Amino acid sequence: VYHGVPELAAACEVWKEIKFEFDTIDTL
Repeated sequence: VYHGVPELAAACEVWKEIKFEFDTIDTL
């Protein structure tokens, strides 16, 4: 997704995982 900026790509992936976990907690 972010070519040449691995830090941004990694941060984006981590954010997606965190957001997914928060969404899962909200539905419980």
